[in-house]
Amino acid sequence: MNAHSPEEDSGLFPARPMLVDQVFEAILSLLLDDKISTGSPLSIDGLAKRFKVSSTPVREALARLEATGMVRREALRGYKVAPEPTAADVAALLLSRQVIEPAITRIACTNVTDGLVAELEQFNQDLDASRRGGDTFAGYRTYWKADESFHRRIAEATDNEFLLRAYSSIEGHIQRFRLMVHNDMSGEHTVREHQAIIDAFRERDAEAAMAAMDEHVEGIRSRSSSLTKFLDKS
Repeated sequence: MNAHSPEEDSGLFPARPMLVDQVFEAILSLLLDDKISTGSPLSIDGLAKRFKVSSTPVREALARLEATGMVRREALRGYKVAPEPTAADVAALLLSRQVIEPAITRIACTNVTDGLVAELEQFNQDLDASRRGGDTFAGYRTYWKADESFHRRIAEATDNEFLLRAYSSIEGHIQRFRLMVHNDMSGEHTVREHQAIIDAFRERDAEAAMAAMDEHVEGIRSRSSSLTKFLDKS
């Protein structure tokens, strides 16, 4: 990554007030587009000045980024950009997904409605339409949001706060993984695997939905194998 101060290049962002979501995505784009180097400190006051907001939305955005593992908070020293995940980190995350998401999908399918199917279809259509968005976060954002929304909506459909919390505990790290691998893994396979899940929901077949989600996560694990080998060497 090229070392840049987060206070530099302030012209990249509009001079209007931003909500926490906007600050979150603005910082995220800096991280993903190599505007700030790994290990660099992240000044709350500096970022607030850059985005022309108070320190509160910056602090909240950094806390959200900490949940993804993209930044770290050190006592008395504040936030800094986290190192890249290791191959072991990625393997542990995918194992967690294989344990949690198929079970969640089976339960969600028992609560399926036509409205839920329509929502999942829309997320998958958005994902398909945006999967060639480009190499920058701005170009990839729509794909990322569609994929995130697809999986979270299924977790929400369990109507079980404890299962949703279990999913939420790894969701931020899933987001980071999506962002890290999108150039290598975004494609027709994801759209196709999502569609198999949707089809099972439409048929109200909970076992088929669970199997389709298991196949999807296994597909992600298989496709990420070459990436994790690279991480071990980087």
